[in-house]
Amino acid sequence: MQTTANLWDALCRDLEAERSQTSHEHHSEAAKHFRQTAERIFQETSPRRCDALEIAGDVCQSAGSMQEALLNFEEALSLSLKMGKIPSAARIAAKIALLQDHLGDGEAAARHYARALQLYGDCHDHSQDILLASNLAGLEKRAGNFSACEAHYKSALETAVQTRGEIHPDVAVVCNNLGTAYADFGEWVQAEHMHMRALGIREQLYGAMHPDVAQSLANLAVVYHSSSNIEKARSYYHAAINTYLAFKKPDAPEILQVRANLESLEAAAA
Repeated sequence: MQTTANLWDALCRDLEAERSQTSHEHHSEAAKHFRQTAERIFQETSPRRCDALEIAGDVCQSAGSMQEALLNFEEALSLSLKMGKIPSAARIAAKIALLQDHLGDGEAAARHYARALQLYGDCHDHSQDILLASNLAGLEKRAGNFSACEAHYKSALETAVQTRGEIHPDVAVVCNNLGTAYADFGEWVQAEHMHMRALGIREQLYGAMHPDVAQSLANLAVVYHSSSNIEKARSYYHAAINTYLAFKKPDAPEILQVRANLESLEAAAA
């Protein structure tokens, strides 16, 4: 007689075999068969039922069947919460949020990002806080909600500093994103401060020549350009281009964008 563990291992092997032998278009059917078989084998109170739903969602998502993936994830979340599997529920809530974000359902994505943050907090796991809070801030930025956007980015930044230290790539990324958000809302002084902070961290980590340093230089140039500080903007645009050219071809999108901004600056100043 096979044990539950053996049945689960066999079921997973069958899924992988079916995926390897069929086209990408048939992977959703393989996921459906996997889920149905798990439902027949395992009781509703078995943790394997949650696992099967989550795996089915992952397979459907990778196959491009987004709505089917969402249905699997939502059922997995409901069952995980019912069974008190909080770490699993947190992970699945985050997957739902990311998928809804991808599908353009910002309101639903925001709810699930917030729920995932709460669930991760409930199990004292803050490993995903930076990503989730930053994604939530990005949603609020696109919706034009300045205060909420700023609050979530500041939360992400606080967590990044507490968990990574002041000088860390993740801290620089959050500073960069918050600086860009400030610029989008016309808060030029705060935008300059955050981009300068990101630049300082990146120069300490990588030295003066690095693509991330070039990004910060370009962002500062935009801030100075938008606030009519022509000489500073021109200087930072040139510095960004020269730094990018050490790593990228002249027709790289980043360089073309900076050149276009510089040309716009020169045309306005003429």
